[in-house]
Amino acid sequence: MTRPAAPSGWRGLWDARRARLWLVAAAVAAWLPALGVGLRGWLDFSAFYAAGALVFSPAVTSIEAVVAFQSRQQLPITPFVYPPGLALGYVPFAALPYALAAAVHLLLMLAALMLAARLGADLLGLPRRWALVGALAWGPAAAGVLSGQNTSLALLLTVLAARALSRRRDGAAGVAAGLLAYKPQLAAPLAGLLLLRLRWRALAVLAAVLAGHYLAGIVATGGDLAWPRAWLAVVTDARYAQGDLAANGWQAVSLPALLARTALLPGMPSLAIAGYAAAAAVVLACLPSLRHWPILPAVALASAAGLVISPHAWVYDATLLLPAVAVVAAEAARRGWPWQDRWLLAAGYGLALLWPLGGVLGLTPVLPVVLAAPFLLMARLGRRPWGVGWRGSPGTGQAAAV
Repeated sequence: MTRPAAPSGWRGLWDARRARLWLVAAAVAAWLPALGVGLRGWLDFSAFYAAGALVFSPAVTSIEAVVAFQSRQQLPITPFVYPPGLALGYVPFAALPYALAAAVHLLLMLAALMLAARLGADLLGLPRRWALVGALAWGPAAAGVLSGQNTSLALLLTVLAARALSRRRDGAAGVAAGLLAYKPQLAAPLAGLLLLRLRWRALAVLAAVLAGHYLAGIVATGGDLAWPRAWLAVVTDARYAQGDLAANGWQAVSLPALLARTALLPGMPSLAIAGYAAAAAVVLACLPSLRHWPILPAVALASAAGLVISPHAWVYDATLLLPAVAVVAAEAARRGWPWQDRWLLAAGYGLALLWPLGGVLGLTPVLPVVLAAPFLLMARLGRRPWGVGWRGSPGTGQAAAV
């Protein structure tokens, strides 16, 4: 196939050399805050460290107990609101001095991000070096790692699920999707996709893993069979929700979380229900593509649409947009990198890098990227991308020429 002529003028600005420099510069900028996270108490890692220290007792599902522990240890005050079984994974960290545990956690999450990039590159036929730099340059991914969050693990599990589904290993896909339920709002899109495509074996395994989450919660709470009741009481507590929105609401990247902030304004009711309705309309628009697309872009679209409708999604959760970014890049490479796709990706990376401005603006620049992502993905890929049953394979080098 004849390669299209390179566009001239401003349309051709993002040639391979400039794109490489842009990504490297963005990666450096995204990770510069690493120099100061220790001075800020390693931020959100405090919640997981406290949970690991309070595990094997009902205190792990108590905001008051977690905050009291953090106060005694002079750690940042960050409630732990995950299902309690996750705290079991942080027991080894709680056995270490806090700063050392936080540094080890940061390195592990960085490794998870890099492994997800490598596996995703092989799935889509992208050069590994480009995928790696692209993942490191994605502002929300860096924010998740540096803030002590675990969204890199969520990304890795999503990629593993996509990899298993593309190879018809539905049992392994169910395991990955089930493990992702440590953060239920991130697992729901994958579960919905499996149901929509009638992947019953994967769904059965997912259900078994969910049962494992329940059993892990019993262990983590010291034998509390009714721990889901206490956990749900925490996540639905209006005091926690209002406090979280007041402190972190500017980071919202989903429609329900965004419109829930209206409750903070004098005389304004919460419009979260309207946010769910609008987000549901987005998801409905995605259903035909989710049903008929090849599995890899379908997983990417499910993750992107899931962020739009998530009840709680902050900047670092937009790490889950990386599969969509990678799919757009792979499709652009297949078509010879049209200038529109080059500019689209450059703009997306730029806005993602500017996420901290939300603290001043009141809305993070990542928000429009998340809201537009499902529609941009569908517009770029069309109704039947790459033919029925398309699947990338290692070493195809589809995106080698950028």
